[in-house]
Amino acid sequence: MIKSMTGFGMSEKYAGSAQVHSEIKSVNHRYFECTFNAPKPLLYLEDQVRKIVRSYVHRGSLSLFLSVAGSSAIASRVETNWDVVDQYIRAAKKIEQRSGLSISDANAFLQLPGVFSLREADNQSAKAIEPVILEAVHESCERLIRMREKEGAAMRLDLLQRVQTIHHAVAALEAFVPQIRTQYEQRLRSSVAAFLEKNQAIDEDRLMNEIALFINKTAIDEETTRLKSHLHQCSDLLSEDEQDPVGRRIDFLIQEMNREVNTIGSKGNHAEVTRFVVTIKNEIERLREQVQNIE
Repeated sequence: MIKSMTGFGMSEKYAGSAQVHSEIKSVNHRYFECTFNAPKPLLYLEDQVRKIVRSYVHRGSLSLFLSVAGSSAIASRVETNWDVVDQYIRAAKKIEQRSGLSISDANAFLQLPGVFSLREADNQSAKAIEPVILEAVHESCERLIRMREKEGAAMRLDLLQRVQTIHHAVAALEAFVPQIRTQYEQRLRSSVAAFLEKNQAIDEDRLMNEIALFINKTAIDEETTRLKSHLHQCSDLLSEDEQDPVGRRIDFLIQEMNREVNTIGSKGNHAEVTRFVVTIKNEIERLREQVQNIE
């Protein structure tokens, strides 16, 4: 099935009072790339999360965000260093005794260094809700895939239409080739006749050999045959039965199609051939741009 590389998935799960939030988004990328963002107590899950994402996605740049709310298990805690506070109080009393000044405002202690410390939760505190966290990751990935498949289905129809347009253009070009050959022969005969004396006979065999050589040099049969083969392969890859990622394979076929069309353009020294080539190249370019979005 054709999948887009653009998508988004989100999941929320509950484990007691803890609310787990998993969010993943993906954009185009030549290879697989995944960034992981989570609170410090959840960072130990990074390898497991990456493996889960990798099991769903083969290509694209992905960002996954994890958070847990309402759980004291992984929340950072502010602790009061009472030993330090007691030392400050004793020092304050001495100041009062020696100076006569009154220091009664507790707010004065809030800005003093060492009164408070921030204690981060350790990894072990998150293990109790780890199954729920990983379940949320799976669900967000599944929703991401559904979105990528939905967009991929629409892209598949567009790609098939463009492949069909190229097929028609190639068929029209092939149908026009006999006329080109006839015109080449007529032009060559006229050119040869212009250089011959009016009463001199033309060596018909030699003339036909020259025509054959000229036509062989400008023949595009092999190129159109290979081009049609590439188009058929593209159609096969875009079939609904295809399960593996196809983006890079189609991209390779597009490069080969461009190569064949460029050769046709260089060999077909004819205005009508040039028109066909421009049409085909434009459609191939649109095909290439769209394929950049496919996994």
